[in-house]
Amino acid sequence: MKFFDSPEMRETLHRLLRSQMALKGIDYNGLSQRLAMMGVAQTASNLRSKVNHGTLGAQLFVFIQFALGIEKLDMTGIKEIYQDVERDLDASATVEPPLLDKVNVDEALRPVASKTNP
Repeated sequence: MKFFDSPEMRETLHRLLRSQMALKGIDYNGLSQRLAMMGVAQTASNLRSKVNHGTLGAQLFVFIQFALGIEKLDMTGIKEIYQDVERDLDASATVEPPLLDKVNVDEALRPVASKTNP
């Protein structure tokens, strides 16, 4: 089984989570305590490593959203972070084409109803 791993998405998750934590004024110790109240055992050091590397599973990501009090994910904002990351990585080394171009991202984020009902 091949697992998908994208350096661009790892950096996107890192930037997203750090900005959410900063906006809420929560550090890794506070996040660890909030997660513990929900029965999720993660040390501040472990969280720091996972967030800094952008390597966390979907379940932990969702629990972090709960712990931070995030009600809705702004997919447009996440897309913008992703595209910024692509530009940053492209500027530092142009090895591969971007994983997602603007057209593909916009198409992927278009509501399902608009795809079936033109």
